Amino acid sequence: MTQPELTVGSARHGWPFSRGLVVESLVNAGASGAVAAAAARRVEQALRHARRSVVSPAELQALMVEQARGLAGDEVADAAARQTPAFFDIPVTAKKGTLPFSRGVLARTLEDTGLPPRDAYAVASAADVRLRQSGAREISVPDLDALTEALLAERYGEHMRLTYRFLQRNRGKLGVSGDGGTPAPFSKGLLVQSLLAAGVAPDVARKVARVTQRDLRGSEDRLVTRQAIREKVEALLRDEVGPDVSARYRLLRVIRRPPRPLVVLLGGVSGTGKSFLAAEVAYRLGITRVVGTDAIRQVMRATVSRELVPGLHASTFNAWEALLPPGTPHPQKPTREELLAGFRDQVQQVSVGLGAVVRRAIEEGTSLVLEGVHLVPGYLRASDYAGALIVSMLVTLPDEQEHRRHFEARDQETAASRPLHRYMRYFEEIRVMQDYLEELAAREDVPLLDGLTLDESADQAVDVVLRRVMAALTPQERAALLGEDLEGAAPEE
Repeated sequence: MTQPELTVGSARHGWPFSRGLVVESLVNAGASGAVAAAAARRVEQALRHARRSVVSPAELQALMVEQARGLAGDEVADAAARQTPAFFDIPVTAKKGTLPFSRGVLARTLEDTGLPPRDAYAVASAADVRLRQSGAREISVPDLDALTEALLAERYGEHMRLTYRFLQRNRGKLGVSGDGGTPAPFSKGLLVQSLLAAGVAPDVARKVARVTQRDLRGSEDRLVTRQAIREKVEALLRDEVGPDVSARYRLLRVIRRPPRPLVVLLGGVSGTGKSFLAAEVAYRLGITRVVGTDAIRQVMRATVSRELVPGLHASTFNAWEALLPPGTPHPQKPTREELLAGFRDQVQQVSVGLGAVVRRAIEEGTSLVLEGVHLVPGYLRASDYAGALIVSMLVTLPDEQEHRRHFEARDQETAASRPLHRYMRYFEEIRVMQDYLEELAAREDVPLLDGLTLDESADQAVDVVLRRVMAALTPQERAALLGEDLEGAAPEE
């Protein structure tokens, strides 16, 4: 006679009895496979002998514990009594409702982190065992995530734990991984910024960013590498604007993640637009710190009195007055030698502070843009700061009338806080200083930025940074950052 099907649950809701689940439960409690199999057979025999067709999970656990005590001993039996057997569902509670814990569902989530299916299922199974051995009868989503993170950290390290955390906290969003750190959400804005820095027109940059996001979201992976994004963008740029811009973008990506802090020095006399240009260059290069030499001079003034160092408390174009011997008649205009002597004297003093700022940037591993008249070619040398990539440039305005218009525009924009009449009074001295700086720049091989618009000057500056950094990289840095396929890809001087 055919035996009735044995069901675990209730008359209204149940599932077929499985010796395998009993074996799994006893193995979780510490029994050997052979003993667990023998106990599972005895459990089934006892139920069938009693002609049971339906047994509740609690009754099945009690019978399992009874058989385990006789076959495996008290320690295993007590563990089996404390745990949550494999034939019990463990509800996972969330704001939207409750669902039974599923190793398969967790494994599929883990595959999004990049784990192979087999490894993902192994972690999910380990989570199941931990829950059952602890006697958990239900678990919240945050607690399940914490357990899963702990298992990932144990097996694969901190990076995998952080990757899983990002995916759980950013459900539905595209994540970007790389460099072993915490993944970050994909940002069209940041991609557009890097494309603009590479000289891509704004409308093309927005289109490339939009298409990149659309295509990556259309893939099965929720987490993509920076390499995948770079390859996608480079292919789109080749199609939209040609290979030259694509190669420039690739190089700029390297510059934005330099192996050493990048320190950009923008020198130039007053009124050449250094401050605006510094902000634009920093934006294009992804640098968040911009420091003006005037600010450093002001800090030094607060620590050193005018009586002690009078030249520091003057402007660069009239610092010569502080060098006049006492009782000497004050000339209406200085000679070129007198003007430049005062200028050099103040530059030498402020350069002490500038050097300290650069050394601090190296210690912190932070890139920065320095701008100001005190950044004179030859004073801060790259050879003195081996821990950084130093790129010097000189901002100039060849046209005198354009230079005057800059001062007039600045007077209006700053509500006369930097009075126009003062700079016009010393305009000839400022022009002489510019000529002197250009002479030094030619001697020290410092490029001139003489574009008349902000965009033109920023384009020039980024080109210079690309060339100079590529030339300054060590062979090891080039190999690590560029790979063999980019050897010799830097733009020509």
